[in-house]
Formats: sequence, structure tokens, C-alpha cells
Amino acid sequence: MGSQLRLFGPVNSGVAVGGDGVATANEDSTIVLQGELLAIYLTYNDSPPSGTTDVIISTQGTAPAPASITLLTISNAATDAAFYPRTPAQDATGSDVIYSAGNEIHVPFPIFDLVNVKIQGANADDSVDAVFLVRG
Repeated sequence: MGSQLRLFGPVNSGVAVGGDGVATANEDSTIVLQGELLAIYLTYNDSPPSGTTDVIISTQGTAPAPASITLLTISNAATDAAFYPRTPAQDATGSDVIYSAGNEIHVPFPIFDLVNVKIQGANADDSVDAVFLVRG
């Protein structure tokens, strides 16, 4: 039987608070994201400035989950888009798997944790929604 694809979210960053170009907010999901992370779709709300707005998405890292992992960092952008974050594959010794000429092999992030969506460098009242495509 094949793996099941699921959409999770949206998880909203919360409404940014602070001055224009320096406002920030972050929120954790209320449900554990579990499976292989295939894609993250970002939708910007209100009118964040593209020259200063950053979005950082990470796992929460609260025990018993592994330490927090940054899944995606988008800097100086405010255009809705899809992203396909990957992590280097590792062998049984914990070393990154190399294909040829030092090129790493990348695989989807395995996830079993709450996720945090953060917006920074935005204007007051801006926010971002993140929708996650997971397999498993």
C-alpha cells in the first residue's frame, strides 16, 4: 500500500507587533506534525514589506521530541510561494551520504513534533500562514 499524502494547517504566525519593518510574531501548531515533510506553502497576510520580512519555520523541540530543527528560513520576501526543504541523508555512522564529487544526497525531513511559524521584520498587523504537505 502506498504512503498517504496529507495537508496540515494552515499554521498562522500570529499578528506581528511592533514598528514598521521590525514587527514580529510567532505561534506553535496545536497538533503534532508527523511524517516526511515534502513541501511548505506560505501565504503572506496584510502587506509585509518584501525588503525586510523573514519567515522561520522550525520544530518546537520539546521532549520527548528531538531538539528543535529549522525546517525553512525565507529572508527578505513577501510573495506567496511553495518551498521544498530537504536535509542531507546520513549513513549508520551519522555521516552525510555523498553521491559524487562531494554532492550530498538530500531527503525530506522526518517530523514528529509541533511546529513554530515566525514572522519578523514585518509591519504591524502582518502575518503569514504555512500549510505543510506531509507523507505518512
